[in-house]
Formats: sequence, C-alpha cells, structure tokens
Amino acid sequence: MESGRMGRTNGIFLAAGRLMLAAGMLLTAVESAVAGWEAGTKLGFDSNVGRSIQGGKSDAYLLAYAGFGREPSGESRGDWVFSAVAEGAAFASVTDLDFAAITLSPGLVYFPHAGWTITVAPILQAKTVKDSDQSAVAFGGKIEVRERMGEKAYVAEHYAYRDSRATSEIFSYTEHAVGALLGVNWTPALSGEIGYEFSRGDSFLSVGTSGTTSGGTGGFGGGGMPGMFSSAFGSEVVKERVDHHVIGATIGYEWTRSIFSVAGYTVTVLRGDAGSSISNAGFAGVGYRF
Repeated sequence: MESGRMGRTNGIFLAAGRLMLAAGMLLTAVESAVAGWEAGTKLGFDSNVGRSIQGGKSDAYLLAYAGFGREPSGESRGDWVFSAVAEGAAFASVTDLDFAAITLSPGLVYFPHAGWTITVAPILQAKTVKDSDQSAVAFGGKIEVRERMGEKAYVAEHYAYRDSRATSEIFSYTEHAVGALLGVNWTPALSGEIGYEFSRGDSFLSVGTSGTTSGGTGGFGGGGMPGMFSSAFGSEVVKERVDHHVIGATIGYEWTRSIFSVAGYTVTVLRGDAGSSISNAGFAGVGYRF
C-alpha cells in the first residue's frame, strides 16, 4: 500500500512538471496584444475547512498567485483563449492544508452575435498539499454561455465536469456541475457578480469518530461508505455521493489601469447520507496587472 501511495505521489509531481512545460510552450505562442500578466494576494477564511457534519473547525489563510491570460481579440467570430495560474496558500491553524498548485485552461470562443459568447475550455491542474493524502491531479472542462443585457449587466450559464485523482482515494472525486450568475458593471471601475452552482458527485465528509478503520476499508454507520482517519483534520472521514450547493457574491474595484481589489463571500452546503456540512467562506485581496 505504501509503495502504491509513493507511486501516486511521484505521478503527481511528474504531472506538475509536464503542466509547467506545456504552459511554457503555450505562452510562447500567445500574441502580446491581447494577453497580460497578473499577480496578487488574498486573505481569506473558511468556517469549516474539514467539511465536518458536526460543527467544523474554522481557519484563516493567506494566498498568493501569479497568472497569465490571453483574451479574444474581437476581430473575428471565433478565437482562442488561454490562462495559466500558479498559486500557493498557507493556513493559520490547520497547516496540513498548505498547498501549491498550477492550473492550465486553453479554450475556444465563439461569438454567435453581438453581446453573446460561447466558451469551451478544458482544465488541467496539479496540486501538492502538505497533507500528501490530498495532493492530486485534476482534469475536466467547462462550457459557458454569456449574454449581455444592456450596457451594464450580463448573465452567464455554465456546465462543468471535473475528475480529481488524489494520492488517497478518499480525497479523489468526480463531479458534474451547473450554474448561473448575474454580473453588473456599475461604473467603469466598480463591478460585481452574484451566482449559484449545483453539483452532484463524490466528496469527503468529516464525521468524527466512527466504525471506520485507518486502513480505509471500513464503513460509516454500517452503510458501507469507504472511510479512513485523517491526521490533517483529526477526524474520521468518509467518501460518498453528495449534493453540493454554492451561493456566492464578489465585488471588484479598479483603482488604476493596473491596480485592483476584490472581495467575495460564499455559502456552501453539502448533503449526503452521512449528514450535512455547511461552511461560510470569504476573502479580500489586491492585485496588479502588468
């Protein structure tokens, strides 16, 4: 079992190296006129970092990121986009959740008519976590339709699929998600969005002490759910199919053409046979565009 875990961990680092190489190759092909760099930092909190069904533990984190993106030129009805983001976060209390990740997302954009865009983009990510059980490689894709409503408002709908394969099977998952948002550009500098997403898929939940075993072969409450003890959360965790509801809002302000700030707040509810997990999370950050 230990050799299998080491093999998965080495595979995750190998995948991260390949993603970085692919990012470098794609960046050399991007036209500078419609592309730019961005860097920033965010200070955030989460009221239930372990997805506990019994209250949960809150924590704060500091995140830093750097990214590169290419936007459509607007000169034709079809174009391509690309984004690459490297990020890392440190948590105040549950330091086993400290992580670093790189995410790549190339895509195609089509403009069916004025004010409408359809974007199709695959997503690839490699993430290494201090708690090595949670280190993972993920892939998937997203389809988004965006429509402008007048001069200031727009709406968007999306479908997304994600397959995340972690070092430990408990933290691996697949999910299908649908969502919608409403955005408003109140002024050239001030904007905001509010949205909702529903997803159905695998998830881990912290359930406290139970009949599961540290070997990951037990069940919770006799239901046959796969489970194990997580040293990161100090609790038994189980894996099952859950309904995932997320409601969130963000607001951003452009101080100059390069400097901006952003803040957001989300409420997340996971409901499964083992119980329900609720968390409130928020962040505030600043960024700089090159």
